[in-house]
Amino acid sequence: MISRILYNDEWFEEIASHGYYEAEFEVMLQDQAARLFANYRLVSFKAAVTSDVDADTRKPDFALVHMAYRNWWVVEVELGHHSLAHHVLPQVRTLSRAQYGTTEAEYLCRSDPALRRDKMLEMFKGDPPRVLVIVNVPVDGWTEALRPFGARVVICQIFRSQRNKHLLRLNGEYPFECDEVITRCECDNLLHRIMVIHSPANLPIRSHETVLLYHEGRAFEWERIDTADTVFLHALRDHDLTPGRPYEIVRQGTGSFAVRRTSRKNN
Repeated sequence: MISRILYNDEWFEEIASHGYYEAEFEVMLQDQAARLFANYRLVSFKAAVTSDVDADTRKPDFALVHMAYRNWWVVEVELGHHSLAHHVLPQVRTLSRAQYGTTEAEYLCRSDPALRRDKMLEMFKGDPPRVLVIVNVPVDGWTEALRPFGARVVICQIFRSQRNKHLLRLNGEYPFECDEVITRCECDNLLHRIMVIHSPANLPIRSHETVLLYHEGRAFEWERIDTADTVFLHALRDHDLTPGRPYEIVRQGTGSFAVRRTSRKNN
């Protein structure tokens, strides 16, 4: 089923995964990078990097470098019809385990002269980058399969009108500058649509108000319900959270809210 968007009295139809080449998708991401990834610079990164663990060498597509050089991401651009097992997974596995040092920092500085060489070399002495996969359509199973490698998946869908105008729909796990933890929570074992809130004073909605919570790229609407001694969120439709499993609600860099797994020991 192809999705459509009505915007300013004009219909935009989703472009299928086979509707354009990966290079065209990359150009569009470059053109809109400042809007798509606030606080980061998208830099071409076609250098071969090697993982000693896998004895494998791969080339990423881009790097996302924080404007204040706080962190950086290795970016892999994919089309949804690419094979997860034979292409995407091996690529992400190697990129997540590769060694990044002075050679790679110098490469990025040559790719984007606006980057400060001293800051880049200093940043590379810190934590290694994580991998961000940007795919053009939602694909079941990618987020779960790539999570063991610390990778995040962003879906960037492209819609086109008959007058060749374009709209982008961004969804998924964005590389935000920071996530503010609002509260721990968990869904009731018996009443699946009821989420128990551990720190209700931090929850920025009032009783009977609703909020959109994103989980692994999908948005779910919840209503706050206050009782005499407990605060719940009630899912207005079914969701994919696991009952009894510990989660936390976070405010993301764009101001939206997401639910993510946490470990039991942090509860």
